[in-house]
Parts: sequence; C-alpha cells; structure tokens
Amino acid sequence: MCEWMDISIYKSSITALVISVICTPILIQISRKKGFYASINHRSSHDTSVPNTGGIILCFAVLLPLILFSEYPKQQDFNFLISAFAVLLITGIIDDFNPIPVSYKFLGQFIPAIVIVTSINEQELIIPFLNDIFQLPFFFNYLFWIIFVVMSINAFNLIDGIDGLAIGLGIIGGVFYFLKFKSFEELNLMIFSISLCLGLLGLLFYNISGKNKIFIGDTGSLLIGGLLVFFALKYMDLSESSDKNSSFFMAVGSVFIPLADMIRVTLVRLYDGNSPFKADRCHIHHIVLRLLKNNHLLTTTLLLICQVIVIVMFSKIADLGSIFQIIILFVAFILYFWITYHLKKKVELLS
Repeated sequence: MCEWMDISIYKSSITALVISVICTPILIQISRKKGFYASINHRSSHDTSVPNTGGIILCFAVLLPLILFSEYPKQQDFNFLISAFAVLLITGIIDDFNPIPVSYKFLGQFIPAIVIVTSINEQELIIPFLNDIFQLPFFFNYLFWIIFVVMSINAFNLIDGIDGLAIGLGIIGGVFYFLKFKSFEELNLMIFSISLCLGLLGLLFYNISGKNKIFIGDTGSLLIGGLLVFFALKYMDLSESSDKNSSFFMAVGSVFIPLADMIRVTLVRLYDGNSPFKADRCHIHHIVLRLLKNNHLLTTTLLLICQVIVIVMFSKIADLGSIFQIIILFVAFILYFWITYHLKKKVELLS
C-alpha cells in the first residue's frame, strides 16, 4: 500500500477516535440537561436514566473523516448514499426521543435499503447460490437484497440490549471489512470502515462506563447495521464472479450472531402466536445475562468472542464449494437455535 494511503488511514482513524472521545462527554452533559434519556421498561437491562444520544456522535465520527480524507464525496453515488444514511439517522433520532409505530420505522429502513441496493452494479446483484442453478429476473435480485439489507439493519437494532454488545459487534464487523477492502486496496472504503471502528471504539469506553455512561440508541444501532450491510454489498461487488457465493458466506458470518438471533426470535414469536414485532426479553443477550447473574461486561465479552470464532471458522472453510457452504450455513443456524433453546430452558429452571 502506498505511503499516502497509510497517512490517510492514520488521519481518518485519529479523527474518528478524537471526535468520539472528546465530543461524547459534552453530549452527555447536554443530554442530561435536556432530559434525553433512554426509556426504562420491561425489556430494559438498566434501571437508571442514561442518555441515548451516542448515535449522533457516531454519525460525525464516520462522516467527517470520509469527507476530509477520502475521494468518496467526488463519486457519483455519494449524495444518494448520504441521503440514505440520513434517513436512517432521522428515523433513529425520532424513535429515540419519541417511539414511532413499527410501520414508520420499517419505512425508514426500506427507503435507505432501496437506495443502498440500487447503488450497486446490477450485474453484481445476484442471489447467492441460487444463481448457480438458474437466473431470475433482476427484480427478484433487487428484492432479495433489499430484504437482506432491512434484516441486517434490524438485527443490529434488536441486538443492542446490553452494554457494549452492538458497539463491539460493530467494531468486529468493521475490522473484518477493513481487512477485506485493504486486500483490494480500496482506500475510500478502508477510510469508511476504519472510521466506523474507531468511532465505535471511543464510544465503547463511555457505553461500558459506570459513571459517564451513554447509549448509542436506535440512531447508533441503525447506522451500524446500515453501514455493515453496505460494506457487505461493496465487498461482494469487488469480488470476482466466481467468489460471489464465498463473499456472501463471509458477509453472513461477519454478522452471524445478530442475524441468527433476529431470525430465531422472529420464528419463536410467530410459533407462540405473537406478533414478530412484539418486544420481549428472549434475545440471546437477555438469556446469557440472566445465566451470568446480570454481569453485562462478561455477557458482552462472551458473545463477542463467539462472533470472532464464527468469523475465523467461516474464513477457514470459505473456499469450499457452494453445496458445502449452504450445508454449513444451515447447520450453523440450526446449532445456534438449538443452543439458545437449551440455554433459555436452563434460565427458566433457575427462575
């Protein structure tokens, strides 16, 4: 990699970290004065008032390095992408301050999803694995990826339930894509992903703090999910035609725990005759948290280690054929469902 590329990466990293470290305590004080707190309800894992405005800091920590040190603003799709993430940001801010109906929240995710998907070359928007058998009209390719984007955004929104978890998963995903973009020498995307990592790293300190605590709120979790799935699409776009299935396989692996947990919780709610949108405390972090006697840091650390293990294992077998990849994905999800089912039963016995 060229020296000027290294300098741009360093500048972006430092800028993102400085913004999140210095601006977060200022925003905490403003939020306390204005009463911008996360609501406490039956799903909450906290029992004190905590500002929920950290997602706003994340937005600036990612956006400013991108504008200052990358060539992305000169690209044709930049304004459309900024508009997409602006819709996510506004949706998150509104929901943080005054919870909105599920239908409006989904609208605030579908619009960015459509923009993100249409920013990718349509020739690269194939349906993984299925495209090897037969080709469907492009409409179905777009539909598949729009649904995948919305699912990924929601997965991070739902996994953000205890200290450090969504932030930690965002850092892991950001590092994964930074390394992938580095292999392609894509400076703009490297700056994008490393800014996400360092912006989140600065916020992590305050998120797990006992005194100067802040939550990223829906604003932050929606942005993390949106950015990571955007990186996933760019990663697939950059991959060779013969590697599309492997790229998708790794993209799923990079967000496996949030994605698998969202699918599991949705299926369980439907099986129980409830709305898939009905909030409860059946997520993996709630289950493990109760098993570990409400130790947030230990629960988060354990789940983050599991996510890293999944990425490492998936990377070791990513070069296997499509049939093996499909089988591995199926087995991985079934195994996750089985483990969480038995962990939940154990919690119920202890209650």
